[in-house]
Amino acid sequence: MRFFYIFAKKHLTIKTIIMKLGKCNLWIIALVTLFLAGTTPVVEARVKKGKAKSAVTKNGKKGKKASAGKNLTFTVKGVTFEMVPVDGGSFTTTNRVGYDQYDEKHVTLKSYYIGQTEVTQALWQAVMEDNPSEVKNDNGPVENVRYEDCIFFIYKLNELTGKAFRFPTAAEWQFAARGGNLSKGYLYSGGNDINQVAWYEGNSDGKPHPVATKAPNELGIYDMSGNVSEWCAEYDDGTRSTSADIGPGLARPSATFYNGSWKSSPEECEIKYMDQNEGRSYPFIGLRLAL
Repeated sequence: MRFFYIFAKKHLTIKTIIMKLGKCNLWIIALVTLFLAGTTPVVEARVKKGKAKSAVTKNGKKGKKASAGKNLTFTVKGVTFEMVPVDGGSFTTTNRVGYDQYDEKHVTLKSYYIGQTEVTQALWQAVMEDNPSEVKNDNGPVENVRYEDCIFFIYKLNELTGKAFRFPTAAEWQFAARGGNLSKGYLYSGGNDINQVAWYEGNSDGKPHPVATKAPNELGIYDMSGNVSEWCAEYDDGTRSTSADIGPGLARPSATFYNGSWKSSPEECEIKYMDQNEGRSYPFIGLRLAL
């Protein structure tokens, strides 16, 4: 094969090959054209089959990686991350603001993608060329980042990839954390035993841990309870958005974070727990991408 490539590149042009092929199938022409192009992009994207399969974590737990769609894998400057499809559906959000106030809304979401893991320090470093995290670990979640820092990160990531990554909306985040249409109604994302699915104050030894080292949820998504809290785009006006990008939401965005963290109590790691504080960075808040 390599001999053919060297010979073809040296002695034949794409134009002459096409002339020689004459009335052959167009796919052969396309294949030869791509074969001779020889370009290597800095940013790669490939589609992985979405057939359900076992996902084995470092603690030996298995979970189903199930979706009717296909996972997308991206590589940016040598750092790979994966986006999991979430099929659209309807559900009633249950947000607990702090410990007392409950807020429920019935929403219908279009299909979207969400990060299989929290954004890692390696990916942040590849995009931003720095690492603000207090506990350094390439495979650990980036933390100690403000909402505004994350906006700039997403902007630069989109410049590199040509895609339209963004924050998940609050409703999208909670729907994915519940397991989407495959939800089994767990208290935490992936189960009712917090030690199996989350790093929290009871098992974290006072620090965040590498991503995907606890069991995933029904969609094959990791750490949607505990490890680090995650910035989302909340909407605090009461009217529905018609945006094709974010699906039905509300009208005015503000910063919200979900899911508890390595320093949180079990109650704060429940799917329904949320809080707001967009102006500061903390060593227990990071982010997860949506697309």
